[in-house]
Amino acid sequence: MEVPVYYCIGNHDLVKGKYGEELFESIYGPVYYSFDAGNTHYIVTPMWGGDYRPGYTKEDVYHWLKNDLAQIPEGKPIVVFNHDYWTSGDRHVFSAGKGMDIDLDAHNLKAWVYGHVHINHITRHGNALAICTSTLARGGIDHATSAFRKIGMDSKGNISSELRYAYIDKSIVIASAQNEQAPVTKDGKLQVSVNTYSTVTQTAKVTYAVYMEDKAVTPQRSMTRQTDFNWTDAVKLPAECEGRTVTLKATATFKNGETARAESFFTYTSTPVEVKTGDNWTNLGGNPQHVAVTKDTLNLPIRLAWVKNMGSNVYMTSPIVVDGKVFAATMDENIQGKSSVTAMDATDGSLCWKYSTRSSVKNTIVSAQGLIFAQDIWGYLYAIDAKSGKLAWEQKLDVAVVPGLEDGLAANETTVFAGARKGLVALDARTGREIWKNSSWSQREGTTCTLSLSPDEDVLIGSVQWGAMYANDARTGKLLWAKSEDGIRFRSSSPSMHDGAMYFLSESSLFVLSEKTGEVLAVKKLPFSVEATSSPLVTRREIIFGTAGEGIVALDRKTLDIKWKYRTGKAMIYTSPYTNGEMAQVESTPVLSGDMVIVGASDGTFYAVNRKNGSLMWRHKTGSPILTTVAVSGKTFFGTDFSGNIYCFKAE
Repeated sequence: MEVPVYYCIGNHDLVKGKYGEELFESIYGPVYYSFDAGNTHYIVTPMWGGDYRPGYTKEDVYHWLKNDLAQIPEGKPIVVFNHDYWTSGDRHVFSAGKGMDIDLDAHNLKAWVYGHVHINHITRHGNALAICTSTLARGGIDHATSAFRKIGMDSKGNISSELRYAYIDKSIVIASAQNEQAPVTKDGKLQVSVNTYSTVTQTAKVTYAVYMEDKAVTPQRSMTRQTDFNWTDAVKLPAECEGRTVTLKATATFKNGETARAESFFTYTSTPVEVKTGDNWTNLGGNPQHVAVTKDTLNLPIRLAWVKNMGSNVYMTSPIVVDGKVFAATMDENIQGKSSVTAMDATDGSLCWKYSTRSSVKNTIVSAQGLIFAQDIWGYLYAIDAKSGKLAWEQKLDVAVVPGLEDGLAANETTVFAGARKGLVALDARTGREIWKNSSWSQREGTTCTLSLSPDEDVLIGSVQWGAMYANDARTGKLLWAKSEDGIRFRSSSPSMHDGAMYFLSESSLFVLSEKTGEVLAVKKLPFSVEATSSPLVTRREIIFGTAGEGIVALDRKTLDIKWKYRTGKAMIYTSPYTNGEMAQVESTPVLSGDMVIVGASDGTFYAVNRKNGSLMWRHKTGSPILTTVAVSGKTFFGTDFSGNIYCFKAE
C-alpha cells in the first residue's frame, strides 16, 4: 500500500528463544521506539510479559522513555501505543518502581491505543482517550464486531475516530419494502428506509424514486443519513397509486465513486397497519428466566407496520415492551455522544422520549416498577421513568472501566440485578437501595452474557468470559457454586432456566445443569461451534438455538439428537469469537409463538421457521446485521438491527 507500517509486540509475540522478543525483532524490528508524523509524536512501548520472558525490563523502558520525552518540545501532542492498557484511573503514569514515574499527561498525552482485550471500546481518562479495537480477522475474546478503526488527528492533536466494519462490499437493501408490502405513516406517507454500507468507503448519498408501470410517480429524492448504515425519508404518493403495484428504486453513491442499487415492488395503500400491544415484555426472552415463549399465537401473514431509526447503532440490546411503548438502547463506538435509551409509541413508532447515556449500552435492558433500566460500558446504571423519560436514580457500579461492562441486566418485579464480578449487585428497583453486593468472584475479560434468574427467583447466574459460570443466591448474594471445566469457561450464551434446570451453549456443546448445585445433568457435543450469545429455546419436544456458523439448529429434547437445521445467510459482520468466511451466525435467542420460531440473524434478516421441521415460514431482509432478540406483545413483535432501526411487525 506504500504507506509506513509500524508494529507493536503483544503477549503472544513473546516466544521461545534466547529472549522472548528475539523472533519479533528479527522480523519487525525493535519493540520500543518512537517517530513523528505531522505535528504529533508517536511512542511504541512493549508488553511487560507474555508467553515467554522478555529481554528488557520496565526500568530499561523507563530510562529510554524519559530520554525520548526530553527531546520533545513542550506542548507537542503525543500518542502512545501498547498491546495492553496500564491504567483505569484518570492519570496516565508510567511507573517502573520507586522513584521511577513519568506523568504522560504532563507531556500532552492525547491517546493511548491498545488491543489486548479484543473489544471495540473508547474511554476518556483526563484529557486523553484510551482506544481499543477488536482484531479484524477471526474475531476476538468476546463478541466485538470484526472491525478496524480509522483515527484522525488535526494539527493540535485533537482526535477523531471512525470504526469501519469489515467484509461488506457495496451492500444495499430497502429495509422498509419487503414481501410486496411497505408501511405508511399516520398521514399516509410511504416510509422509506434504506440500509447501505461498504467497508472501504463511506456512503456519500442515497436517492430513490417510486415507479408505476415504468413511469416515475415521484421525482428522484435524496434521503437523510441516520447512522453509518441507515438512510430514511417519507413521501406522499399520488392517489392513482392506491391499491396498485409500485416499484421503489434506490441508489447509494459511495465516496470513492462506486454505486449500489436496489429495488423492491409492493402494493401501495395509504392506510397504516393498526397496531395494538398486549402483555409487557420486560427482559431478554420476555422474563428474567429467558424462556422466550409467548402465550400469544402469531399467524401469517406478517406485515411491517412501521420502521424508525434511533440515530445510532444497536449492538445486543434487545427491545422490550412496557405499557404500549417499545424501548431500545444504542451504542456509540466513537464517543460522539450518540448513545441513548429511546422510547417509542408502539402503535406508530413516534418518539416518546430519548435519554442520553454517558457511553454505549451494549446489552439487555429491563423494566420493573415503572422504570426502564440500562447500564453502559463505563459502569453507570440508569433508572429512567418509563412514562416521562426522566432519570429516577442512577448508580456508578463498582466495575473496572476496562475491558468494559457489556453484561446484560435481569429484573423481577421488585429487584434489578446489575453489574458483574465483584461489582455485581442486587438493587431495590424503585429506590436504587443496595440489597447485596457480590464479593466472591472477580473480573477478567468482558462477556456479552445476560444475567439469568431461576423460576423460583432463588438463583442468579452470572459469568466471566475465560473465567467461569457462577451461581449466586439471588436473595443474599452468596456464591453457591462455580463451573469452569468442559469448556464452560469460554461461554457466551445466557442460560434459559426451566424447572430446576438451566440450558446454555458453550464452545461446541449444549449443556444442561442443575441451577441449585451446578451438577451436569446432560451434555451434547455438537459437530460445529456454538460460541454464540443465543440462549436455547426449550419447547416441549425441541431445544432450538443459534450457532456460530450453521444458522439455527434444533435438537430433539428427549434424545438430544439433531432434529433439523436451518442455515441462514452469510454474516454481514462477524461477532462470534474467532470466525470469518462463510459463517451463518445467529447471536439472538429464538422466540416461540405457537409453532412459529422467530429469530434475527447476522445476515441482516428476520426469520420465522416452523418449530417442528425448521421449514421457512416468512422472512424480512433489513440489510443490516441483527444481533438482538425480538419482543412479542399481543399480535405484534418488535425487532432491532445494527443500523439503529426498530421494526414493528403485525401478525394475524
